[in-house]
Amino acid sequence: MSNTLQYLKFWFEATNEHGIHSPFIYNFVTKGLYSKHNYCSSKSLNIFFKCIKYFKPNSIGFDQGIELLKNKVKDQFPSLSFQEPFDMKYYESLVTESQILAMENYAKQQPNGIIYINSIRKNKISTEFWNKLVLADFVVVSIDMYFGGILFFHKTQAKEHFKIRT
Repeated sequence: MSNTLQYLKFWFEATNEHGIHSPFIYNFVTKGLYSKHNYCSSKSLNIFFKCIKYFKPNSIGFDQGIELLKNKVKDQFPSLSFQEPFDMKYYESLVTESQILAMENYAKQQPNGIIYINSIRKNKISTEFWNKLVLADFVVVSIDMYFGGILFFHKTQAKEHFKIRT
């Protein structure tokens, strides 16, 4: 299926703030994701920056080799730390089973942590790993925004998956 058809299919299956019944996700969508501020031209990175602004992590961890992005984050959010323990982790894409194991370990260590995955539809493998994560026991809430995805581990919430138009 072409990217355009994939996006159209996603757009019709996804919702906006009017279809969300979780107060936690509704507040994030209306006050964070749909804020008018644009940080950059990349849709996925703009969403990532909005996540940082809304969730206000103290420290962010990155995949290897993401120095350019790390510098952009430093420019926008100079008070952020990049040392453990991480409140938020960033993955450029999903390509290995070891990434899922690392995420599961992170969820155990940081039950209130957040994972942002940039390219959940970069290729067929990334999409398959994303779908596997959505169903994983350690993931409680997942948000698919087509260009990127967010995972939460809060055990106080019911397991839910959201598809949100951005």
